[in-house]
Amino acid sequence: MIYVNDWDFILNAFLCLIDMLLVWELREQVYGHIRRRRLLCAFLAVALTLILMIPPYAYENSIYVIPASCLLLPFYPKNLKKKVFFETCLISILFSCLMILNDLTNLFPLSARWGMIYIMMIHAVVWLVLFFCLRLCRNIDTDLPLSLWLFFLFIPSCTFASSVSLIFLLNGSMITRSAGALCHLVIQATLLLIDLALLEFLRRFTGYYQKEKERQLLGQQLRYQETHYKQLIESHEQIRKLRHDMKNHLNTIALLCQKGSSDSLLDYLHTTLGALEQTEQVISTGNPAFDAVLNMKLKEMKEKGILCSPTLSIPKDMGLPFSDAVTILGNLLDNALHASVSRRLQTGAFRQTINTQHPQTKALRQTGNTQEKEPPMQPENESSVDLSVIWQQGTLFLHMSNPCTADTVAEYGIGMKNVEEAVRKYSGTMKTEVEKGRYITDIVLFLQM
Repeated sequence: MIYVNDWDFILNAFLCLIDMLLVWELREQVYGHIRRRRLLCAFLAVALTLILMIPPYAYENSIYVIPASCLLLPFYPKNLKKKVFFETCLISILFSCLMILNDLTNLFPLSARWGMIYIMMIHAVVWLVLFFCLRLCRNIDTDLPLSLWLFFLFIPSCTFASSVSLIFLLNGSMITRSAGALCHLVIQATLLLIDLALLEFLRRFTGYYQKEKERQLLGQQLRYQETHYKQLIESHEQIRKLRHDMKNHLNTIALLCQKGSSDSLLDYLHTTLGALEQTEQVISTGNPAFDAVLNMKLKEMKEKGILCSPTLSIPKDMGLPFSDAVTILGNLLDNALHASVSRRLQTGAFRQTINTQHPQTKALRQTGNTQEKEPPMQPENESSVDLSVIWQQGTLFLHMSNPCTADTVAEYGIGMKNVEEAVRKYSGTMKTEVEKGRYITDIVLFLQM
């Protein structure tokens, strides 16, 4: 085919630019918006399209716009598994559609003067493919177990390989061109339906998978709340017993003072203070989500002998749902706990202390008219976990620093990906780095009370 006039070239270039724009929008819907070097990416997209238009006698260059646009993939947010799977499906579906269109033109040949109509049909097929892929793939989640992801990836890879092999098999056969085109049309349509059925199945599977994750998260929330309320009940019961026995405690202390038994008096005071310290483990900021998660995780840290010094300044209601609080804080504390235990196995250096200091924590330390002073902060060491959650004018700042064994930030696991997804819901930012043997996480959320 050749261009009949210059207007054909201009029209084809314009249609190719529309192809590039649509695939840009499709990928942003699937992978996320390009946040860095967006202008450079746009310039490269236009440049690639115009380069494909340089040969003046090749309508077929139009079909290479989508494959050429794969050079822009590094500009999109990192998600290798989703990119590999989606691009494989897109290329396989697009190739099948173009082969079906080619078979139809072989069965019903068009004259040379209909060349521009044919090229417009190609662009229409591309737009139709992009539309259906956007509709099917927008909500697909590829954060699946590796074996399951490889199984799903195997299907479009096989259909694409079969489509390419089919061309050579039919060209080498002895059947007529029309019969070969009809046979190829039927087989190619079957391969196309397999790819589309895979995307629809994966879309539904993702929906069920998300519901299962939400169910598990709800169960986790209930466990956190149940544990938190049990700790509150135990703490209040201990306080009630101490208040009930306060008169006896004071009489005993007075008797020991009269006898001058200083050693016995000190032992008795240490025993009483130990009972009081058991009530300090319950954090009550007034925010049920943070209280439940913190009490649960800090108790686990104490059992593992990990020092944690949370600094909290948050309101009772700050517009962060319980589920997102559990996702963010729970996963971060789980990772800190695991990393700290791994670090202990390497260094053997641990302290068993939990110190909670923040203005809204209701640490019940009062005995009679005497207010016990907070113990001094212990110096940070390589086994400590630092956590601070600060609320300021609609913005939540979360900082965590914990020991780790890695030298660089590794690829996020499922837990950190869930945290990252929750942060994006509030147009927030998350930064992670490793510095001097410590894994540092900084999160900023923009909330509305």
